Amino acid sequence: MKTFQPPSSRLKIFMIASFLLCITYLLALIFIVPITKTTSTSLHDLSSPTSLDHIVFGIASNEKSWSSRKNYVKLWWRPQEMRGCVFLERMPSNESLDQSDVNSVPRICVSEDTSRFRYTFRNGLRSAIRVARVVSETVALNYSDVRWFVFGDDDTIFFPENLVKTLSKFDHGLWYYIGTNSESFVQNKQFSYDMAFGGAGFAISYPLARVLAKVFDSCLHRYPHLYGSDGRIQACISELGVSLTHEPGFHQMDFRGSMFGLLASHPLRPLVSLHHWEAMDPIFPKMSPIKALEHLFQAVRIDSQRTMQKTVCYDRWFSWTISVSWGYAVQIFPRNVFLPDALRTQETYIPWRKGGGINDLYVVDTMGYDPDPCRRPPVFFLHNVSSAGDGIRSTYRMMNTDNCTFDMASPRKLEEIRVFSHKLELDRKQLQAPRRHCCDVLPSSVGTTMEIAIRECGGEELIHMR
Repeated sequence: MKTFQPPSSRLKIFMIASFLLCITYLLALIFIVPITKTTSTSLHDLSSPTSLDHIVFGIASNEKSWSSRKNYVKLWWRPQEMRGCVFLERMPSNESLDQSDVNSVPRICVSEDTSRFRYTFRNGLRSAIRVARVVSETVALNYSDVRWFVFGDDDTIFFPENLVKTLSKFDHGLWYYIGTNSESFVQNKQFSYDMAFGGAGFAISYPLARVLAKVFDSCLHRYPHLYGSDGRIQACISELGVSLTHEPGFHQMDFRGSMFGLLASHPLRPLVSLHHWEAMDPIFPKMSPIKALEHLFQAVRIDSQRTMQKTVCYDRWFSWTISVSWGYAVQIFPRNVFLPDALRTQETYIPWRKGGGINDLYVVDTMGYDPDPCRRPPVFFLHNVSSAGDGIRSTYRMMNTDNCTFDMASPRKLEEIRVFSHKLELDRKQLQAPRRHCCDVLPSSVGTTMEIAIRECGGEELIHMR
């Protein structure tokens, strides 16, 4: 008869270990799994940073204008990093196709036929329907790993790095329609304050764009009476219950003449887009529009996020107010100017529409611009910009000769402004709650040169006259 043998110590250890493993597994099911489910819903927190690879562009053009407007697109398009199409009503003839353009502009896509849609706006352009459908046709390209669809015209200048930075502060997993209104009061009044104007460009998040593309044609049938493409897009998005998220870095530029006043008072946001170049004076004197843009992009390539960002400082010795719009221009008021006044937009431009009255009203905080150039503060435009290990140096010089008389207490005696700064790298919190930088006028051994250093303001530092 066999007697009972107690389990060996090795077996006991195995049984205890198995028991503990089971308990650990059960605890994991109870506590860890629910946490994982909760955190996995936040796509923005767990995903990689947004880049140009996550954006698909839809650019509206036509066969007639594309041959000249493509030169604007070449300035900002990055073939190795960007995806998307420029949409034309038909493929250009072989004679007008330049093979050198293949690697410098988006590929050409031919728009689908829109004859089945009615267009009843008197004296309008039915091409607005074709341009509106760029949204659904861009989504139908079925690119992978898309977070944002960005749309614009063939004369919309995008600033790619700033576009990415701006979109990165939003959760691309939610329904977003991001853009801006017109600067003109009457344009907004006629169309909508809740519409992203197409020339400024606008962005639609991937989940919203997918739904919008499915229902878009049904919306087009309901809005034959609207004038433009952007109105049709806004109408359909509003039917989905989504309103415009206003982003002041996009610019429709609905005025004519000199855009200096608006650019020199750019909002405290990254510069995302500019429009209507052919209705404007070149942004730098004595240059063609395209050459002026190429000159601006010298600064953009070195410090895109700081481009057009405004900094104001005060010279104690002469009681001057210095306004630096980095990468563009430095303006020196020969007197002390309160900061709120120095930040206002000078009306250097003329209205988009003639006729006076409400056509002369803008939705920006403007101030007058003296018709006498000798009574205006002198402006020093960007001359060059360079980057080295100790930071960035940009220089600014006068480009106009106004033949004004002045004494040695006038800023007109200056020949060059040198601005020292460091590359601006905004994180998500700084994008959501931006703060203007400070600057200091540095001692200079040369009487015709002023040197300025831009820096972050101190915790409780005020920008004010002393």
